[in-house]
Amino acid sequence: MTAKWTGVWLENVRLDVAGIGGAAFRPDPSAALPERVEVYRVLDGRGEPLPCTPAEHERWELAAVACLGRLSRALEDFYRAHGGTTVEIDLVTGRGIRYGIGRPRRWPGWERRAAERSARAQHVLALEVGRAVEEYRPVRAEIALRVAEERAARRAATEAEQRAARHRRTVLDELALRRVWHHRSAGPGEPVLVRRVDLPGPDTATAGSDGSLTDDQEPMTARELADALNALAVRAESPVDIRWDERARAATEADCLTREVRLTFLEWWHDLAGPGWRTGPDGPAPAFVPPGQRSSAPRSGFGGTGMGGTGGFSGGHSYGGFGGY
Repeated sequence: MTAKWTGVWLENVRLDVAGIGGAAFRPDPSAALPERVEVYRVLDGRGEPLPCTPAEHERWELAAVACLGRLSRALEDFYRAHGGTTVEIDLVTGRGIRYGIGRPRRWPGWERRAAERSARAQHVLALEVGRAVEEYRPVRAEIALRVAEERAARRAATEAEQRAARHRRTVLDELALRRVWHHRSAGPGEPVLVRRVDLPGPDTATAGSDGSLTDDQEPMTARELADALNALAVRAESPVDIRWDERARAATEADCLTREVRLTFLEWWHDLAGPGWRTGPDGPAPAFVPPGQRSSAPRSGFGGTGMGGTGGFSGGHSYGGFGGY
């Protein structure tokens, strides 16, 4: 049968026997009347979310209504046993009407008779309450077990998500610190080529500060690379054409997957470098600001150590990379 979600709420139903008995009530400790009775209320859209079938939902609700209905009738009888005449008690809806019960007339022996009558009523009520609670007990135990199981499942899911987020963050931070990145350009206005030096390729030359080929540039971390590419975009007169080696992108995704983190290269880079990057035809590129619109303040490369969430860009990307320098 198809499962649905409902809401349950464990209600402590107050019997208020002293208030109902009024001035004619005389407490009898031997009656062992509970002050409250716990009943699960089944409330669609409210309370603690709980999975159940429609049949379970109906059975749980009917059991609660039956228990509260029996208690309501027992309390009405208890009221009348203390001399009350007009009463309506509905514990299901929480509504009721009753008039106060005055003090018994002070005839000879009135206190003894009042105590005896109140004690009898309390014992009868205790018996009815016990029967109602006992009839409801299997349903209450069933719901309590389901609530405990659902809480444990939610707690386990939350802990698993937190562990996955911590693991993801650790993997991304470790990959971001690896010095494997180089970039170069043939000159101003020419494409900027980005690759990983730990991958085989025909060209191992790197770029100097003016963009020309050199052999002495140290490999960069990914965050240093982001800063360097941002610096190029700040100095450029037009959008920088950044071309990422397809093998570097694929290897980065594979590095993540090996550590059980599923990310596209674009998701990895945006987590690392922040939101100030557009998606170009050959990979991410810094957002370009025309020279006339740039502020005098230095441009920030990226914030902190990346974003700590587990989300990412949902779209894929095409690899139009190149096969080395």
